[in-house]
Amino acid sequence: MIQPSEAVVHLSIYRDDIKLAVGTGVFYKKNNKSYIITAWHNVSGRHSETLESLSTNLSVPNKIIATFSQQVSQGEFNGSVKMSISLPLEKDGKPTYLIHPQGWPKVDVVAIPIDLTQEYLSEGSLIDGKKINLATILKHQNSVGLSTNIVHVQDLELRYKDIEDYSDYLYASEDIFIIGYPKGITDYTGQPIWKRATVASNPHLGWDGQEQFLVDCASKEGMSGAPTFFYNRKGAIMLGNTQLRTSSPITIFHGIYVGRIGATSEFEAQIGRVWKKKVIEEIIDNDQFDYSPDELILFKKDIIKAIEENWPKDRKKYAQDMLKENSMLSKIFLNTTMQKLNGRANYQEVEKYILEFANSLVNE
Repeated sequence: MIQPSEAVVHLSIYRDDIKLAVGTGVFYKKNNKSYIITAWHNVSGRHSETLESLSTNLSVPNKIIATFSQQVSQGEFNGSVKMSISLPLEKDGKPTYLIHPQGWPKVDVVAIPIDLTQEYLSEGSLIDGKKINLATILKHQNSVGLSTNIVHVQDLELRYKDIEDYSDYLYASEDIFIIGYPKGITDYTGQPIWKRATVASNPHLGWDGQEQFLVDCASKEGMSGAPTFFYNRKGAIMLGNTQLRTSSPITIFHGIYVGRIGATSEFEAQIGRVWKKKVIEEIIDNDQFDYSPDELILFKKDIIKAIEENWPKDRKKYAQDMLKENSMLSKIFLNTTMQKLNGRANYQEVEKYILEFANSLVNE
């Protein structure tokens, strides 16, 4: 019996040979193509809202070591082994991962294309600790019937009628599981940790007008990019007013956990975001690679130009109204400007430039 943890990927995030962080991902497939899905901030090395560097030495990740379960079968034997491969995050200075077309608010999810028939460098070590690299193919069958493959979310998920988005049947107060690597914790088997989470907002309504919902979970660093699942070992689930029972465990993939919000310490309420499965489909369909690190953040002159071009014709009056006490105009104008900039700026700096521009108009 294959469990959801078999599709989960441990990610060690590097700049050359310098390890920067640990994250989590999951195998996903669409149109016969495979991907590792994880959080955007894991592979970009930047905060998804402020774009500030997450590394103390300002390093930008350029590769990951992905460790996962590779399924092995021959005759009546079925099992799995842990495999680690090196994946570049950039090629010829350009990122190798796909992003969501919505630049602002940033969708903190990416898809890293994986070719199961291509050779990858498998990372390992000898008994004396010496590191070795061997070429490996993830999906293969040799002449004596030994075959290898990997487990995708779609290999596990319940298929019932024509339901595409099970979040329509997920409600606040229900429990789901986040499966990942908090603080990078695992044992010699490489297995991930199951963390129970309570759905903390209505998935039907989204959160902040986005395709996401909140969960209450005692999560830790290293779980960013982790898949969230409904899982019932006894094969029972409620779909609206319909109770469904099966003879095998039920697994439903709900989306990608990207970390906590609003907490400054591990002892505060730990509310986190989950981006729905829908955004993964949109990322893959759009087939858009990320900006290079040098192109991602715009210069101040580009931001000022966007502010000036977006400013209403009644320039001075609009500035006066914006600067009135309790006015929300700066927030509204900030949102439209960030959309025009495609999210390629720190929103806090953009808001500062907007207010500076408004003051300059008032004082003309």
